[in-house]
Amino acid sequence: MHDEDIAIEDQFAGLLVLLYAQRITAVSQLPITALISEGPQASLLLGTTPLLLPDPLDKVARKLLARRRGHTTIDASSDSPWLFPGAFTGQPLSSYHLGTRLKRLGIYSRPGRTSALMGLSTQLPAAVLTELLGISPDSATAWPQTGGSWARYAAELRDRPNSRLQ
Repeated sequence: MHDEDIAIEDQFAGLLVLLYAQRITAVSQLPITALISEGPQASLLLGTTPLLLPDPLDKVARKLLARRRGHTTIDASSDSPWLFPGAFTGQPLSSYHLGTRLKRLGIYSRPGRTSALMGLSTQLPAAVLTELLGISPDSATAWPQTGGSWARYAAELRDRPNSRLQ
């Protein structure tokens, strides 16, 4: 995360795999609108609810927005709709290319995702994982050690101010 020799795109993509259990195919196709940098802290839309990015991931995200470009040196991709622009105008970075870049850093998607999901499932109810990370309810409930239940999450939603469940 702090290594200046690693491209900011690779840092951010790797962190999404290792911290938030994102598939490389989903990461490579994130639109620029998924990263929201207004306000004091950046957030990322992976599921239906924006995920507040903690510091220092917040700083990496803002740095990525400031330096976003394609992986070719010819084309500046500031007009691209993709968070990770590809070599061809209007196209995202291919998941194959992103996976290759991450493997060079020792980040392997499947074990990284598995480890992240195991850790997250001990801390959060499956419904929260689905809502924040955009993973399917079946995937979220498949992990053996869930940190909470659907019923507890529903009760928490009901008790929130301005909740539609009241």
